[in-house]
Amino acid sequence: MFGLCALLLAPLSATAGLYQAQQMEIGAALELKADGHFRYQLDYGAVSEHAEGRWTSDGKMIRLTTSPAPKKPSLELVSDEAAPTGEITMKVEPPGFGEGYRLEAVGTDASTGETGLVSVESDGRLDSGGHQLSAIDPLIPVYGTVAGHFTLDPSRGHRLLLRFHANDLGTAAFEGELLALTDGALVLKRYDTEIRFLRTRP
Repeated sequence: MFGLCALLLAPLSATAGLYQAQQMEIGAALELKADGHFRYQLDYGAVSEHAEGRWTSDGKMIRLTTSPAPKKPSLELVSDEAAPTGEITMKVEPPGFGEGYRLEAVGTDASTGETGLVSVESDGRLDSGGHQLSAIDPLIPVYGTVAGHFTLDPSRGHRLLLRFHANDLGTAAFEGELLALTDGALVLKRYDTEIRFLRTRP
C-alpha cells in the first residue's frame, strides 16, 4: 500500500511549485502545493479572477477544480412588459455592472432553433439581426459567462428588466480545468488567449 501511495504522489511532488506568467499584459500566478491544493490569480485586461482548490496530475496534464465550488453570478428577471411585435429591450436595474459595460446575449432563433450572439444597444434595444427569438441567454460582461435563460413569445415584443446578482464573481469556477505540460511550462487556455506558466520556485 505504501508503494502505491508513493507512486500516486510522485507526479504531484515533481510538478508542485510556484508558476508565473512572463507574457506582456498578463499578470498570472499558479501555486501547486505538494498536498494537492492550488492557488491561482489572473489579471488580464478587464478580467481579474482568482481560485483555490484541488489539483491532480498524470505527468502530462494538470487538472484544477475549485473548492468549494463558487456560486456563479446571475441575472434575475424582474419584469417582462409588453412591447410592439418584434421589439425587444433588455436593461439591468441600477447599479448594474457599472459604467461602460453593455449586455450581450445568446439568442435562439424561433424558427430554426439555432443560437447566435446578439448585441444590446446603449438604449437597451436588442439587435437580433432580423431574427425572431424564442429565448435569450444574457452574458456577464468581460467574463462572457451565461447568467440566465429567459423564454420569449415571438408573437409579441418584450421589455425585460433584469437584476444582477454578483455572487462569487471573480472566482474562477474550474471543474477539471486542463493545463498541458509543454516544454517546461503549464499552458492554460483562458479568455481567447494562451497563458504559459513558468516555474519560478519549487
